[in-house]
Amino acid sequence: MKPDGKKDEVKLAEPRYIDNLSDCFFYHTMTLPTLGEVHAHWDLRERFDEYIGGVDLNGKSVIDVGTATGFLSFEAEKRGAARVLSFDMAHANQQTFLPFKDKLYYRDHDQFAEQHNLEVEQWKNAYWLCHRLLKSKAQVYYGDIFELPEGLGHFDVAIIGSVLEHLNDQVTALASVSRITSETIVVISPMIESEERVAIFQGSADFPESDFTWWIYSTGTYREVFKMLGFEVESITRGEYYYDYGKRFEQRYTIVARRK
Repeated sequence: MKPDGKKDEVKLAEPRYIDNLSDCFFYHTMTLPTLGEVHAHWDLRERFDEYIGGVDLNGKSVIDVGTATGFLSFEAEKRGAARVLSFDMAHANQQTFLPFKDKLYYRDHDQFAEQHNLEVEQWKNAYWLCHRLLKSKAQVYYGDIFELPEGLGHFDVAIIGSVLEHLNDQVTALASVSRITSETIVVISPMIESEERVAIFQGSADFPESDFTWWIYSTGTYREVFKMLGFEVESITRGEYYYDYGKRFEQRYTIVARRK
């Protein structure tokens, strides 16, 4: 916010014309015109309504936080969302990993970020390929999840799908999202079924290959954080979703929190 009280202007991303799958990295399995099935990490097809806790998006403005390939954004459009904004990180240097001493992330963070950003750009390419083929009207903003600008406007619904567990500070990220959400926040994540306000640290010194998941919070912790932010948890549901790369189902929880 500027000193005069006016919102900072934000620059939305310009569309990219992508037509080659080899330039893309898909996070969501997609069914696309002319290309058919493109397999990736997660196959959420036919599961969207359950995944977002049954929240009605018709006529709503929606921000998809951590959009990746954009599956949630495109499905929100199909459900009649009036405006959809897809958000993702601007550059790989904004992503925090667990600090294993022998890995490049720890030894030379700048070099790691530049290398990892090549993959991040391929994520963005996959999004834009889908955006074009699906004739999407979703807008895109690349920035910092911890500092989402007021200039984006306010959204009726924020969907945060399998993002928070990959952040070293979930609470600050939720606060950032809550500032621009007027009605409902939907969080999909692994969770501890407990009303105690606890979290489990997921890192292990014996497993350096698993350096991208920080914390799993309890339902009680989420309830307390949402209260701090002026929201109340309305429902918590559990589902099994298909991890396409691993050819297995994995459990995730969906929290629907409404602004009080």
